[in-house]
Amino acid sequence: MSVDGASDTGIGRSWLLYLSLAFASMSFSATGPVAIIIAASREGGLSFAQTSSWLFASIGINGLASIAISWKTRQPLLFLWTIPGAVLAAPVIAQYGFGAAVGTYLVCAAVLLVLGVTNLVAVLDRWVPMPIVMAMIAGLFIKYVLAVVHSTVAAPLIGTGMLLAFFGLMWLERRRAAPVPPLIGAMLTGAAMLFATGFQLPGHTGGAWTATPALVAPRFDIHAISQLLLPMLITVLFVQNAQGIAVTRASGYRTSLRLVTIYSGVLTAITAPFGGCPSVLAGPSNAILVSGGEHGRHYIGALLAGVICVAIGVFATAYVFLLTSLPGAYIAILAGLAMMGVLEKAFVSAFRSALPLSAMIVFVVTLSDVTLLGVGAAFWGVVAGCVVYYVIERPRTGNVAA
Repeated sequence: MSVDGASDTGIGRSWLLYLSLAFASMSFSATGPVAIIIAASREGGLSFAQTSSWLFASIGINGLASIAISWKTRQPLLFLWTIPGAVLAAPVIAQYGFGAAVGTYLVCAAVLLVLGVTNLVAVLDRWVPMPIVMAMIAGLFIKYVLAVVHSTVAAPLIGTGMLLAFFGLMWLERRRAAPVPPLIGAMLTGAAMLFATGFQLPGHTGGAWTATPALVAPRFDIHAISQLLLPMLITVLFVQNAQGIAVTRASGYRTSLRLVTIYSGVLTAITAPFGGCPSVLAGPSNAILVSGGEHGRHYIGALLAGVICVAIGVFATAYVFLLTSLPGAYIAILAGLAMMGVLEKAFVSAFRSALPLSAMIVFVVTLSDVTLLGVGAAFWGVVAGCVVYYVIERPRTGNVAA
């Protein structure tokens, strides 16, 4: 038997393993992170149809592209949307409109392509220390985690049930005895509590269940761009893509930072006109894909996960209808629990570093939610933190422990 034939036989025997990894990966991506999109769209005042189009682009188009990229590279490269980007975009959409956000996404795509093609991305990470970036993320995400407390007070039965399930399964997970991931357990428990207390889904009167993608006319508003572009680029390059690349490289793959940046730019340019946030290499989802199976075959899981993404994207209207029909407290708790792990890592990275003062300045300014000269707090937080770092805390050696 040829080597190729032996490989095909091995793939055939292990497809169930890769299918289960793909389902686990998408169980994470299609629950809490989608709840974040729903929460952001509500904050931005988007319509049902606009939210459906956003989800179609973020999951469906990225899923289709991930199939092609993973097959071409033979690496587990699942591209989705930037979760911090959805958080950043919500107030911009509310203040300047959806078209202004889309215009900023397109500018972001152009910058990513320039950085990737010229390989300038390889030196950019020296300018902004990672603890400063993570402090900004902490300042942005904390309000969503705080919403878990407020929503639990507002809906005590649902909130208490979801929290007990989440932390109980987390306790079991750390002892390798959890039957399902904590977030999935919380989601199912909350749903059970909803229906046990008499909640009923309203009838779907729109007729269509499949996605109805709608192009959004971009508007290049200087205030929206100045408020959103830099924080968006920072999260795409130094949080999302950096995390995704670290995951695949730790599993033995030689993932190219330059190519990932180019892929992000191209996919962002494709998804943005439909309302999709910038596309990134999904760290948590890819971490699940490489958690089992053999090196060199993890791309199979990425292919299957991409197929699931496409299916969700095709039926984005039905999926959005389901999630938007659920009570706001349920969605807020689910989104907050999905953010909790990222917030914990952000705090650890920011305040256990060699520059806690800079990180604190970033966190406080970002949390203040001030707007100065039409530019939001996330940008000014990074600027203030970098000033403190370069003036006060920068080591003489020039090296920073992240």
